[in-house]
Amino acid sequence: MKITIPYKPRPQQALVHKELDNYRYAVLCCHRRFGKTVMMINHLVKSALTNRNHNPRLAYIAPTYSQAKKIAWDYLKYFTQKIPGTKWNESELRADFINGARISLLSSENFDSIRGIYLDLCVIDELAQVSQGLIDEVITPALSDRRGKLFLIGTPKGMNNIFYDYYQKAQADNK
Repeated sequence: MKITIPYKPRPQQALVHKELDNYRYAVLCCHRRFGKTVMMINHLVKSALTNRNHNPRLAYIAPTYSQAKKIAWDYLKYFTQKIPGTKWNESELRADFINGARISLLSSENFDSIRGIYLDLCVIDELAQVSQGLIDEVITPALSDRRGKLFLIGTPKGMNNIFYDYYQKAQADNK
């Protein structure tokens, strides 16, 4: 079955989508108004529909619940509205697909509340505003069982934060 979603990536976004398929980990430093959230919500949707694992779990994590809801929830509903069998859970900010896949919008405010989940793909937005503990204590273990992917995105916010640290590590990587 062919599913068409109402998303036409800009040339730079199309390049990012293509490249992300080659990596398990990525750090994306994008300018404001690049369309990071739209791009990554659509990447999550594509991954949810094409992942061959049993009941794939994918997450978009924003610094706060309010940001997840304001920034990404309307996009997730809009870009999945034509996918047959999709159900949305407003109270949990979650889209469930007919193939068993689920995309959840989460926050890093109380990251202990998301311990114990497994993830096939995780996108952390506005990384400069989240704690290292989220990645070390929750996300890395959640990705380990199924060799899930982690994409860190954001815009620069000085040099004294986790986003800058990961950006520097990515720049030093020869790959």
